[in-house]
Amino acid sequence: MVVVYYTSPSFMDTVPEIIRGFKHAVELHVVIEISTQNMNSTNINVSSLDGLGVVENPEKVLGKEQWALFEPYFEGVASVKFVVHNKKQSLSWHSLKRAWQLGRYLKKLKADIFHFDTISPRALGLYPYLLGRKVIITLHDPVPHAGEDNWREDVPIIAFFRLAKAFVFYSEFAANEFKKHYNKIKVPVHTIRMQPLSFTKYFIKGARPEQGSILFFGRVSYYKGIDILMQAIPKVLAQFPDERFVIAGKPVFGYEIDMTPVKGFEKNVLVISRFLTTDEMVQLIRDAKFVVCPYREATQSGVIMTSYAVGKPVVGTTVGSFAEYIRDGVNGILSAPDPDALADAMIKALSNKRYLELEKNVDGNYNEDIGSQNGKVLLNAYSQALHNKKY
Repeated sequence: MVVVYYTSPSFMDTVPEIIRGFKHAVELHVVIEISTQNMNSTNINVSSLDGLGVVENPEKVLGKEQWALFEPYFEGVASVKFVVHNKKQSLSWHSLKRAWQLGRYLKKLKADIFHFDTISPRALGLYPYLLGRKVIITLHDPVPHAGEDNWREDVPIIAFFRLAKAFVFYSEFAANEFKKHYNKIKVPVHTIRMQPLSFTKYFIKGARPEQGSILFFGRVSYYKGIDILMQAIPKVLAQFPDERFVIAGKPVFGYEIDMTPVKGFEKNVLVISRFLTTDEMVQLIRDAKFVVCPYREATQSGVIMTSYAVGKPVVGTTVGSFAEYIRDGVNGILSAPDPDALADAMIKALSNKRYLELEKNVDGNYNEDIGSQNGKVLLNAYSQALHNKKY
């Protein structure tokens, strides 16, 4: 079976863990869509796309040193290529032409399955090539997060959903949300599990630092509940006046952090409003007592899995699939998504340094059983699509 797996730098933290479970069972070709908007992500940092062809080898895009970190994860894969979009516009004549050129390359592979781990406007030019072919789509978020609606993202959804022979999700919650919002779509739905994002371990350097902060990291957006955290902070400081909070990440979709709730506590709150390099992110996690995810809504979270990979517990809210990944009182603490409940959860983690006990239960390693099961689920999805089987 020949499989083309199409993804982007944004998901290059999860992809190595997912393909590990099935890459030796198929002839796997990985295509990574890189653009000026995503060439700096959690794991990939590229200074320029100038001078690159449409379909490029990974070493030429990433450089020898950076590709050397990824290469072991792709051992056993038939090929890895980047499709390069060097213009900002995601939906344009330029992006269509680039996708057409990629289509000519893909045609030579004679693939049985096209698995999209991301669907983007830049892939729309592949649509004519994909007609009549077996398409599988992984959806990270079945519906847009609050405050992140983007009509450009709706266009490929309308187009590619019609091609899909099956959908894959990273949580039961996300799968159920999809069934609820797209109840007219009757193709099979499959669920796999995320694993700790072990690639981040490459960036763990030096002796273990003394834990000193409570950390929020990642994109800063309305749905992530920064306002909930800000309102909870004074309640925590009332009992633990020396605690320090770090909020690190680039605001998106025009979101602005309201510092009013922490007025008078400026020395306890550090805000780093910019994109973090992987080195910086890992160092902040290592410096933290625990990571806090005060989300008001969610599907699953790469933040949680990155935290686990670095060995840190998570205080999170009871939204989305968080309860599928955070075991309350074991490797983290769950709370309702409101300031009082979140404050109580953080106080619980701080009391008698309970976060140290939670940390002992964090497993940041790749789980072979989960990896094998993920592989079986995907191979079953591919087989069903090839033979037009239904549930």
